[in-house]
Amino acid sequence: MSLQLDDILVTGRTFEEYMAFFGLDIGMLRGKRVLDCPGGASSFGAMARANGIEAASTDIIYRFNIEDICKNGEETIAKIYEDTSWMEGCNFDFYHSIDGHRGYRERALREFCTDYDPEHYHCNTLPSLAYDDDSFDILLSSHLLFVYDDRFDYEFHKASVLEMLRVAREVCIFPLVDYKNSRENEAENFSPHLYRLMNDLEGYECKVVKVGFEFQPGAGYMLRISR
Repeated sequence: MSLQLDDILVTGRTFEEYMAFFGLDIGMLRGKRVLDCPGGASSFGAMARANGIEAASTDIIYRFNIEDICKNGEETIAKIYEDTSWMEGCNFDFYHSIDGHRGYRERALREFCTDYDPEHYHCNTLPSLAYDDDSFDILLSSHLLFVYDDRFDYEFHKASVLEMLRVAREVCIFPLVDYKNSRENEAENFSPHLYRLMNDLEGYECKVVKVGFEFQPGAGYMLRISR
């Protein structure tokens, strides 16, 4: 069965959120080739290029018409905030309020839709990326791997990460918990795929790094993998 846009919830994050997720500042990225994978309707690429950073984004959704992507994004945001009970217990230091949280989603979509062009947004489907080896210095992966470990099995995670490491010298992944944060009260609260992956990635340097952003309790960490 072919993929339909209606099957996807289109959402994205802002440049500022990415910088917080991955403990970055603009100076750390200038002079680097950066890939946002999967980019979704995030505005990281748009704002990175506006700040003089060489950045591209890739996602399966870029096969669709941009007007349809933006319409889906608006509908997705409306759905997300129909019931905000899932935010109970979350830390709003960054967003300040539920309305603030929604404001970031809306701004990310607006900036993405304004910026979209095929030169910088490339359609790829993990675990396959149509880039040459070492095309990028840094790959940033937000809110896919580990988050949906109930839908994507370990082999998908491993194959995706190895493909990311083929095209980029360093890969950063955030967050490390599933979308429900279902293991919040466990000693090893991250996705089981993370622990297995770190054991399997021989020859790579894997490090769990505390960052200055924590929305879900105990989820303020990213994985940095380098070679």
